[in-house]
Amino acid sequence: MKTVAVLLVSLLAGTSLSAQSPAKPVADTAISPSHLAAAAELLEVSQTEKGIRDGMRSYFDTQAQQNPLMAPYRPVMEAFAVKYLGWSDLKPRLARIYAEALTEDQLRAAIEFQKTPAGQAFTAHQAEFQRATMQIVQDQLQAHATELQQMMQARAAELNKPGAAPAPKKPR
Repeated sequence: MKTVAVLLVSLLAGTSLSAQSPAKPVADTAISPSHLAAAAELLEVSQTEKGIRDGMRSYFDTQAQQNPLMAPYRPVMEAFAVKYLGWSDLKPRLARIYAEALTEDQLRAAIEFQKTPAGQAFTAHQAEFQRATMQIVQDQLQAHATELQQMMQARAAELNKPGAAPAPKKPR
């Protein structure tokens, strides 16, 4: 259930940017060095590295709280995260995603906002907003988990009937 909540929050967080600015993806060849630099600068001024570190720390804390048997493995999880989620690896990939989603002008406007007191306050509270959002989504999913199970069981029964229509294919 927690995985579903994480996926939903990730989708919600990801769509909030694209919903505000429905920019069309930019082809790889169209991304200029200054466009990538603007994306990288936005990652810096919005303290994305710190947000990722804090998010990982929070995730490890939650894992240890929810399953005390995991506590002794925290150093292993942290070492794994350091090995595979290093900022030097993530930053260029994230910058490319931002540059593909937003124009250079949009990135520069976001950078300017991040430099204002309002932008800095927004960034300072971002982790709090994300935790609260995650909790709300998780609470909603847990409150209605039985209904989802019933719906899934009903669908499984439909699919198992002789001559039942196959499950729809994933949209491409």
